[in-house]
Amino acid sequence: MYQFLLKAHVALVVLGFLSFLLRTWWGVTHSARLHNALALKAHKLVTLLMLVSALALCVVIAQYPVTDAWLTEKLVLLVAYVAFAMMAFKPEVPARRRYVLAGIGCALFATILFIAKSHTPLLLG
Repeated sequence: MYQFLLKAHVALVVLGFLSFLLRTWWGVTHSARLHNALALKAHKLVTLLMLVSALALCVVIAQYPVTDAWLTEKLVLLVAYVAFAMMAFKPEVPARRRYVLAGIGCALFATILFIAKSHTPLLLG
């Protein structure tokens, strides 16, 4: 069960990040696809399934945010990543600012991956 959940979670994380990059590109190119209802619903569904798989993994490995520092850090960084992504997706954001917001989002994502792989918190450990 653990291996299945882990593989599903990793696949959903990759899909979610690719969706983030695609939606950022659509914003930079002023594509109408950024506001496509189906694309937004697909992005939200992938994000929801990713969070559900993360919760299931927490239960399976018996480690939880707040009690385990590395998971707490991942959760805080995930909230920051979502906030920067939401700012990058706003239609009125100029391309230059969108690049900066997307860059910060990518850096946060990379940090989340490092923490996930190492199970070592960077700030709370």
